[in-house]
Amino acid sequence: MQAQAYKVAVIGGGASGMMAALSASRLLPSGSVLLLEKNSLLGKKISATGNGRCNFSNRLCKWEDYGGSDISMVRHAFDHLDPAETIALFGELGVLAREESSGRIYPYSEQAACITEAFKDEIRSNRVDIRLDSEVTAVKKKGELFDIILAGGFVQAQSLIIATGGKAGHKYGSTGDGYGFAKSFGHTLRRPIPALVRVITDDSFAARLKGVRVKGAVSLVKEEKIIMREEGEIQFTEDGLSGICVFDLSRYLSEVPAGFSIQMDLFPGYSGEELLKLLMVRKKRLSDRSAESLIKGMLNDKLVPVYIELSGIPAGSTASAVGEDRLHLLSKLLKCREVAVRGTKGWVEAQVTAGGIKSEEVAGTTLESKLVRGLFFAGEVLDIDGKCGGWNLQWAWSSGWTAGFSAARWVLSI
Repeated sequence: MQAQAYKVAVIGGGASGMMAALSASRLLPSGSVLLLEKNSLLGKKISATGNGRCNFSNRLCKWEDYGGSDISMVRHAFDHLDPAETIALFGELGVLAREESSGRIYPYSEQAACITEAFKDEIRSNRVDIRLDSEVTAVKKKGELFDIILAGGFVQAQSLIIATGGKAGHKYGSTGDGYGFAKSFGHTLRRPIPALVRVITDDSFAARLKGVRVKGAVSLVKEEKIIMREEGEIQFTEDGLSGICVFDLSRYLSEVPAGFSIQMDLFPGYSGEELLKLLMVRKKRLSDRSAESLIKGMLNDKLVPVYIELSGIPAGSTASAVGEDRLHLLSKLLKCREVAVRGTKGWVEAQVTAGGIKSEEVAGTTLESKLVRGLFFAGEVLDIDGKCGGWNLQWAWSSGWTAGFSAARWVLSI
């Protein structure tokens, strides 16, 4: 049976896949580009980002912020489409942007659906063939064409872009399919792990602190070495820690995080010496009050008895009865309380995948495979990941644009 042949086929109708299809379709004749999506609609995962508002970029994104085996790839992708150009492109598609705190960019409508609708309208006007409910089961290369095997048949393409995402977000269809496709062409993986996810800690006070939110700093530590430090809102859960700053630390954890711990600094704006002096002044002023008064009004009420207990200050003590050694210990704990990491909440809750197809096996300037001519990659399927707050969607747009443009140019050159 003769298969329908396209110039460029894109597997995956998420952020990077839609952008790749759009980019390729701007260079190629109508009907030359195929976009395959196994879900019944495009951009299913996009609809959940930013609590349904879609934090689609960040003005502060820099390529150096990303992780991966070759992050220079991000720099090249940003050369093709950086955050400012992304915002302008979305404006061209009809999506007005609004900047919020920490450089986060949202649609002015505050509706993630407008992002997907804008893409659908644009790629349809460019005559991209969109096929939904079309799960790819295998891909092969025969001669100069790629065979793309579907449940109900197969299609062919001169160039293939794998934009299937990672393993984070199973309920949106991200199950790591692209890893198998890449491995069938000889590519290898940097082990995928869940990232931007809640962290489970070994903390006997966790249940007591559930629901508490504080501003502070967290540091991920292994073998007494600080791996990463982030500031922001720390959220205490029934079994550990959450919050954007904690999510960002989770990118550096392994699936079996033996030896990792998190240090919490609840007063990052104070040095240890300044904090100790403050406690000494409070002890003198509040001498006839309870020991808890030393930090009451400085901390969330639920944290006060926990830190008093951790400091070994006897229950019922007055502030004046707190010895110098206990005051020093209290000060140190407020600046650095350390809890062991037991794991993360895993793939069900993870927002992003860290790891994936090794980026050193892919040409940084074009995102073409170094192993197979005409094969390109985009988005989370690669071992590139970024911080919380728009970094990962920006990578999806930049890499999708680069892969689509490069695949179209490659087809036009043969």
